[in-house]
Amino acid sequence: MCIYTMALARTDPRLGERLERLTGAAAACCEPEYRSLTEEIRQSPGFRARWLRAQVLADESRFLTMELLQRRKELCACEIQAALGVTHATVSHHMHALLKAGLVSAERRGKWVYYRRVRAPGRKARRGGR
Repeated sequence: MCIYTMALARTDPRLGERLERLTGAAAACCEPEYRSLTEEIRQSPGFRARWLRAQVLADESRFLTMELLQRRKELCACEIQAALGVTHATVSHHMHALLKAGLVSAERRGKWVYYRRVRAPGRKARRGGR
């Protein structure tokens, strides 16, 4: 038994069989290709930033905040607090995560902090309606 087949057997004894049925090739041949592709994706430019954005948006409150900002373009922290029904500290925590991920921008005006969505890199602005 080769090293790759032994590694597959440790992971899931049936995985090798499924890969062979799916690809028509020996699992020992295609499994390293899949692992290599995964590593290539991990090392690609922008992967870490995209992963961070996905993690940040996995929280319902932060996702809702982004949806609110899509509809209202700009909101003060107290408006976000009222919309979500959470404390000021919780809003601050969520907005810090969104800022760190590059999804929103913040502008202080006197006592108030206003937040806006940041257009995703490489995406064109929408025309009309929104």
